[in-house]
Amino acid sequence: MALGKRQKALIAVFILGLMALAVDRVFLRPQGGAGKASGVEIGNSNLEVRDSAAASPEEAQRPTVAQRLDRLWSDQDANDVGVRDPFSLEGSWLAGSVEGPADVPDPLAAFAKAHPLVAVVMDGRQSYALVNDRVLKPGDQIDGFTLISVGPKSAVLDRQGEQVVLELASK
Repeated sequence: MALGKRQKALIAVFILGLMALAVDRVFLRPQGGAGKASGVEIGNSNLEVRDSAAASPEEAQRPTVAQRLDRLWSDQDANDVGVRDPFSLEGSWLAGSVEGPADVPDPLAAFAKAHPLVAVVMDGRQSYALVNDRVLKPGDQIDGFTLISVGPKSAVLDRQGEQVVLELASK
């Protein structure tokens, strides 16, 4: 069985990973494993937390992560004014909701503003409208709106019964 270039590269990466794992376990971190790092000894069927008094003198001198966090928290002023609830809304979010539906943008006006009518082509049998650099004929769609008709200076588009009239901009 011949191995391809990609397969050989993947095998080489896998072997390098195994070698790095072996070097890490044997040379770089020989003093402990998962149980040693977390302070938990795994028994036959249950977990037993070791008492810090039963630990070696070297381990007893080092504070646990929980002790370090407690010390950091106690050093902080708990009544600090600068601390805010991360789940509360800022005032700028609440200010807009007080005024109510007057702030809600009209989707038809937003569509008309975002899609200006640039040109109209009237042919005997077919009419075209140039909207946002797209040439549309009746029946074509743009952003969910369907072009219904094209007049001499306007185009009518419809979406679910709502119609918007795009006027040709006068220069």
